[in-house]
Amino acid sequence: MVRMKDVMKSFEDVNKSPAEPRRSETTTTSTSSNAGKLSGLDAIRNAIQSGLNQQRNQTSQPSPPPTDHNSTLDRLKSALGPKDKPAVQLQEKREKPLSLDDEQFSTKLYMVFHRHMEKIANDIKNKIPIDPAPLIKDIPDFCNAIENQEFLFLKAIQRKRYATWFVSHSVNVGIFAVKIGLGVRYERDKLHSLALAALLHDVGMVKVSTKVLFKHGKLTPAEFDEIRQHPVHGYELLKHLKKDYPYVVDTAYEEQEREDGSGYPQGLKAEDIHEFPKVVGIADVFEALVHGRAYRDGFITYHAIQKIIENKSKQFNVKIIRGLVNSVSMFPVGSYVKLSSDEVARVLSVNRLRPVRPVVEVIEDSDGRKLKVPLRINLEEEPLLYITKPLTEQ
Repeated sequence: MVRMKDVMKSFEDVNKSPAEPRRSETTTTSTSSNAGKLSGLDAIRNAIQSGLNQQRNQTSQPSPPPTDHNSTLDRLKSALGPKDKPAVQLQEKREKPLSLDDEQFSTKLYMVFHRHMEKIANDIKNKIPIDPAPLIKDIPDFCNAIENQEFLFLKAIQRKRYATWFVSHSVNVGIFAVKIGLGVRYERDKLHSLALAALLHDVGMVKVSTKVLFKHGKLTPAEFDEIRQHPVHGYELLKHLKKDYPYVVDTAYEEQEREDGSGYPQGLKAEDIHEFPKVVGIADVFEALVHGRAYRDGFITYHAIQKIIENKSKQFNVKIIRGLVNSVSMFPVGSYVKLSSDEVARVLSVNRLRPVRPVVEVIEDSDGRKLKVPLRINLEEEPLLYITKPLTEQ
């Protein structure tokens, strides 16, 4: 498992001058001065690779204590309580063949869940009790698609919304929560339960006026109080599901609670918060960072992860932060990056062991000219070529 202090240090390295180039991992031992310098992004790669190697080669010997006893993450680790209660398994399951490389299938699935959430929003407005059965039926396909390819994740990080804020936000948080669940190695039934809880986590927002929800500028105390009531509204809208799906009700009520007690509505801390709300809480913040708000633009994936690690580490469980870092691609499929050669490339596939060295296709040369035929490059095989920064869409 990746050590968070290594990852945080790696993020700091990105903002500093590039580190000296490392030796190639092949038998080549050249130290030519023309090798150039490697980006600080490789430090992230090294941290992740180191964590994976430690996990594979783990022995019975205890790990040495961290040297920085005063770090935020060390304090977080010491504050972690006992393991959270296991989720109740979903009552309905459906498995069917999935075309893992079919982008059209994923696009249709993305819109199917938009329609599910639109119906739920309309039912709330018409005072019809929420029925989770349509979601439950399609959740196995939803989780399989998220686990086996990046198309749904890429849809979820696009700036474009395909429906109202509540609908798109709910579907996107569902996708991000499942990604995090995969990062912390949830079993299939638990992952399905998490997906249902994440999709329904913000139903209370339907009760908040759009005037307050999309207000430009600072909220008044009364308006902020209205926002803070949405977990209570969510509890009221879902409490009829408490017997069969208690984790859904708990998630809606607690997803705004934080490890340090700074959340609402109850001000719960650490071990008093159920596990699913912790996952959904960080997925909710990640979605807000990626898509922005009325008063600011959204961040690209890489910077959204960086913001969470830098500014939110006291508020979230360290295990969940690790799950985010381990599962969410810093350079997702379809995103654009600038290379050390000043060329612009599009990410084609992610290397799970070396996430900062994906397979890319160069689409623009160093002079800004579009290539007639894109050049495919596996950055894992090109130690002197690396990503210098992510870009917005071309």
